Amino acid sequence: MTAIPSTPSLAQILIRIHRVITRGLYTSLIKGTEYLGQGDPKLEIIQGYARYVHCLTEVLSAHHKGEDLIAFPAFMKYLPSAPYAQLSADHHAVEKLLSNLPEATENISNEPSGSGLEVIVANLEKLTAIWEPHILLEEHYFSKEAINAAINKDEQLRIGEASAKHSQEHAAPPYWVVPFILYNLEPKERAIMAANFPPMVINELIPTVWKDEWTPMKPFLLD
Repeated sequence: MTAIPSTPSLAQILIRIHRVITRGLYTSLIKGTEYLGQGDPKLEIIQGYARYVHCLTEVLSAHHKGEDLIAFPAFMKYLPSAPYAQLSADHHAVEKLLSNLPEATENISNEPSGSGLEVIVANLEKLTAIWEPHILLEEHYFSKEAINAAINKDEQLRIGEASAKHSQEHAAPPYWVVPFILYNLEPKERAIMAANFPPMVINELIPTVWKDEWTPMKPFLLD
């Protein structure tokens, strides 16, 4: 689920969600490696970790599918020189790796010392190798300067709204995913993102109604 900015800047939205995913990816890899070394992580901690990795999988998959279906086809009209074939090939490679994670995260929730952690860590290592050069390409070709020079604000708003709608429909459940997005951002960036969600989500759902659902992930989130 991605918030729609009141004053849209597609480049800023792109960078912000990249930051969420980057921190989620590195945190998942670092903690997974740590738990793998321990051999017998506590069930409570590993269940929170499983939810965190689930959210990473959902957010990353929804982000890439939204780019392939909505953002890239729109960008091609205005920014034809970007390496769309390479970016889409990266997305395909990432999706194949992500497909290995749901069963593994379910497995560690039931059997923390089983083989699920090995599967998660191995796939996260491969994902990291693709992710770093991938986002450098995207942020170069779809920089704020490039987008603002080529795409007017109304069209940016249209693309942003369509992308946000797609993410909301394909990243679930919201009671895990929304806190994952917000609390993988530093406070300043989090405030910008939070300002674009309905007040009820920020003031009621996250701190009260959804609290028990996402609290197990708090050891992996920013304060």
